[in-house]
Amino acid sequence: MTWTETHARTAIIREVEETSARDMTGALPWREEWTQYFGSPEGLLTALRARWNRMCEAQLDIRTGEDVLQDTYAQLRRSQAGILAILRKAAEATEHGVESGAKVLALTGAAVAVAPRKARGARLWGGPVFK
Repeated sequence: MTWTETHARTAIIREVEETSARDMTGALPWREEWTQYFGSPEGLLTALRARWNRMCEAQLDIRTGEDVLQDTYAQLRRSQAGILAILRKAAEATEHGVESGAKVLALTGAAVAVAPRKARGARLWGGPVFK
């Protein structure tokens, strides 16, 4: 995976986080142009699950004490409530034998994800702009 692809995947995951925070139904946001990065909605779901696991591993430390651990976990669950709704809905669908896992929310319109800095082109601040 190239650096540009990594940045694009991160931007997509952030867009999914923002969308899921507004739409708490547990539907997985999906755009067809994301296929090149995740393959399918299931690939995006796997990336979201891995991100949640990494966030827990990074932020939860049992050496801080039980009270701090519980407070940190509660704050993490609040800040990622939309993503957890998606993961919970997908797990429920899998338990009930639905092949596709999560219900997909097809996104249309302009993508919120910003292109990586290199892809935006050079900007000369305070000087002329050459095209």
